Amino acid sequence: MYKVSSKAAKKRLTNHLTAYAFCAPWMIGFVCFTLFPTIFLFAVSLTNRKLNGISKYIGLANYINMFQSSTFWNSLWVTLFFTIVMMIVTTIWAVVMALLLNYRQKLNGLFQFCYFLPSVIPTVALAYTFRTIFGKEAGLLNGIISAMTGKNAMVNWLYDSRTVYVALFFITLFTYNTGQMMLIFRSGLNDVPRELYEACNIDGASPFQKFFKITLPMISPIVLFNAIMGCISALNGSFALLYPLTGENGDPNGMSQVLSLLIYKEAFSNMKVGYACAMSVVLFLIACCFGIGIFAISKKIVYYEN
Repeated sequence: MYKVSSKAAKKRLTNHLTAYAFCAPWMIGFVCFTLFPTIFLFAVSLTNRKLNGISKYIGLANYINMFQSSTFWNSLWVTLFFTIVMMIVTTIWAVVMALLLNYRQKLNGLFQFCYFLPSVIPTVALAYTFRTIFGKEAGLLNGIISAMTGKNAMVNWLYDSRTVYVALFFITLFTYNTGQMMLIFRSGLNDVPRELYEACNIDGASPFQKFFKITLPMISPIVLFNAIMGCISALNGSFALLYPLTGENGDPNGMSQVLSLLIYKEAFSNMKVGYACAMSVVLFLIACCFGIGIFAISKKIVYYEN
């Protein structure tokens, strides 16, 4: 009996060590590339560190100066606005595309490939492509408008306060997360039980009633997942999209200067690394708040079948 227990304990220990061995690469990567940089970021935010490495402990001075800066507050509101609208726009658009693809029509596979193609293109390359399209003098869009109207269109889409948001949110429809969302939504739509739609047909429900009473509740967990991914993408990936389009100043007049652009400007143009790290801490907290808020709302609106 003692030998059996000893063998069982040894086997259990071996299984535990094997599991830890498989988890070790992820844990090492997490500690080295996530946990340590986060702690180091907070530590540097308490100094006046410059780009040349010279630093001195100044306590919360960076945070005090930051919250007294009108530029920071403008960038904060732009970040919140851009994140919320981008999350909503990309999620709704991905649902619409997934619904269209869910109908079995000819060339659906080709359309899916063409729409998902921009998702595998680097964001910077995609941004420069759209910068060419929305250019003022030699832009493709102005050229099309000029050809259709017979007038010389000279709209400065990305640097006009009246059109910059329209152009930016249109571009977000072709970013990485939108194509990815579309495929995830389509997979979720295929898992909705057909019996529910058949029952709706018997009751004479309209397509809108089917969507809001059957489809949307059944795919609500996927909506939650994609909303979180869209939020994270808007916060973390906005720099790669906006920097080639509107520059570090977020023209026109800072209307597109999200926090990531301001952090880059302070760190590499103004060489205030400690001040930029303080802003990065705020951006990290904003991402946490968005995640917590979405999960809190999901408890009331997300339907889980089990």
